[in-house]
Amino acid sequence: MIMEYGDINRPTGNAVIFWTIKGNNRLLRNIEIIVSNFVISPLQFNNETLMVNFPPVLIESHEKLMKIAEINNIDLISGGEIFVPDDITDFNNFYKKQIEKYNGIIQEYLLAFRKKNSMRTGTGTKSLPRLINEAGEIMENVRRLVKNKERKGLINIKIDKLMEIQQYLNNEMKGFDLGRIIRYIDKPDIEVDNLVDLYTQKFLAIFLENYEKADILKREIIKIEESLTG
Repeated sequence: MIMEYGDINRPTGNAVIFWTIKGNNRLLRNIEIIVSNFVISPLQFNNETLMVNFPPVLIESHEKLMKIAEINNIDLISGGEIFVPDDITDFNNFYKKQIEKYNGIIQEYLLAFRKKNSMRTGTGTKSLPRLINEAGEIMENVRRLVKNKERKGLINIKIDKLMEIQQYLNNEMKGFDLGRIIRYIDKPDIEVDNLVDLYTQKFLAIFLENYEKADILKREIIKIEESLTG
């Protein structure tokens, strides 16, 4: 996620994703930017995070958008470029079809916001965002050690840490099944790198209660696991 204004470690909960428009569609003459504003409430309802996503707005320039962000202390996130074909006549309908392309950005921002606002305290108690981040970092660390052919003992220390995180995750929420990736994490097969990435995405999807996406990722994971054991 590319944040042009604001701090990802201290998200405000009020953010704008913007795209630079490409193409020569007549509906968008003299328009440089399309933006979508979403606001996350620091409060929860039935343990669910409340978020409002506003309709898209067209803005003439990046400079104008930056001033809006600065004046209102809004986090500004770059979504890259969006190409609008010349034959598009219903822009709102076209935009709705692009929503899936930036859901991942919203999810990443939401995770950072929940992490900042975690109310869990006390010795030995860790929030889910922190556990997920720790697991991802350790898995990537193990993969680097495996590629560099480091000592098995050093790798085992990292794996032991993953097993400890697994216990925390099991206490917080079911479905993370970190134990499955632990079985493959020290294999030299390059497919394990893809497996680590898929598991990390799956953990995030479960945390955000996006179970449809988690199920899709699970099917991709199973295919790789079957190739590793076949």
